[in-house]
Amino acid sequence: MEHRLLTILAKRGRIAIIRTLKSFPDRQFSINELARAAGVPTMTTWRAIEELRGAKIARVRRIGNVRSVRITGDQSVLRALRLVEDTDPQKAAAKEFAGRISVHGWAVECRLFGSVARGEHVLGEEVDIAVVYDDREVQEEAAKTAAMAVSDEIRQETNVSVVPLCMSMKEMSRRGGLASELRDKETIWSRKK
Repeated sequence: MEHRLLTILAKRGRIAIIRTLKSFPDRQFSINELARAAGVPTMTTWRAIEELRGAKIARVRRIGNVRSVRITGDQSVLRALRLVEDTDPQKAAAKEFAGRISVHGWAVECRLFGSVARGEHVLGEEVDIAVVYDDREVQEEAAKTAAMAVSDEIRQETNVSVVPLCMSMKEMSRRGGLASELRDKETIWSRKK
């Protein structure tokens, strides 16, 4: 990856800003709005935008006295950014979802599948996560309700849709079908037993 891009990403707040811009690909942010959404100080955001504009990661327009910022539409730049996992809002949302679902004692593991798992996703695409639960400790409907509640929280906070698929340990132990396919997917969290 280009040295200049790595230098930019190493500075404080840059990854949070890029992740925020990628989470809202169609939105035009003012510097202040972007700073609030990314949780980064305004002056840091101001400096970061200058660097990101120079690296063609961000597009900046002037609307009156306000600078409007959005993520680039340049696919080659977006492909390069995909190599830096921390800048990927879908992967970050998947990890956050797994961390929150892990507080439930019945949760056994979370597996990432679909286009995000394959690294073929585009900005704004939803994240597919299989939530494996212990059916001796929780009923399917309760597991689904809890997973959807966490999904809704993540969507409100990050603008990334996480779509949970709840599967019992019993279903995951079956041969063939969806369970067989999911066993080969990336485990993003697992309860050690």
